[in-house]
Amino acid sequence: MMLLVDIGNSRVKWATCEHGLLSAQHAAAHAQWNVDDWERALFDDAAAVERVAAVSVAGAASRRALIEAAARRGIADVVFHATSAAACGVRNAYRDPALLGVDRWAAVIGAHHLYAPRACCVVDVGTATTIDAVAGDGRHLGGFIVPGPGLMVQSLLAGTSDLASHTAASTVNTQILFADNTRDAIERGCRMTLGAAIDRCVAELARTLGGTPVLVATGGAAGEVAPYVLSTLEFVPDLVLQGVSKLAWKGS
Repeated sequence: MMLLVDIGNSRVKWATCEHGLLSAQHAAAHAQWNVDDWERALFDDAAAVERVAAVSVAGAASRRALIEAAARRGIADVVFHATSAAACGVRNAYRDPALLGVDRWAAVIGAHHLYAPRACCVVDVGTATTIDAVAGDGRHLGGFIVPGPGLMVQSLLAGTSDLASHTAASTVNTQILFADNTRDAIERGCRMTLGAAIDRCVAELARTLGGTPVLVATGGAAGEVAPYVLSTLEFVPDLVLQGVSKLAWKGS
């Protein structure tokens, strides 16, 4: 059995994989974790794990902690996959492939394998929001990085002293788009901004390739943005881990 791990800036997600089938995904904030926490969370319910396949955009400390936690369970085979020029049928659009975040790379690979031969617009909404385009033949066309909804709200509150004072909100009316109080206007406005950007990318990809792409969304904050997206959306919570499993089996 293999343990798949996606270490993000603030959260870690993991699942086991056996014969190509993934278990349910687990997720937790890891900022305050020590090695004991990593061992307990990831390995207590995964006694049969023999190898670990991971991607990480966090610092070296979390990598070391995962390696040590695995070693405590007698697992020496821990591989951190990296972004490459091509892998698993997908070709990287970046001139310097290493500059594409490995979580984005895994998400694109996961989406391509789930939906090819259809093109995909791949959206990961977390601390940051990333949007990537991949053609049906596996050509990664590039993408965008913008703040996630929480970071957008924080930047407004930090940069505008008047807005920061508006912390109370009246009862939210979900039947209308427009907010009737300042705090709700900030939060809805940030989510709608992301929704509009996603819709624009879907439309541009459709124009470029001549067919409607699949909009694939993942990430812990995707649910906040989804109601503001007009395009039909496929939500795949474990999309990055789906890509990690392909990298682990086929190699990077």
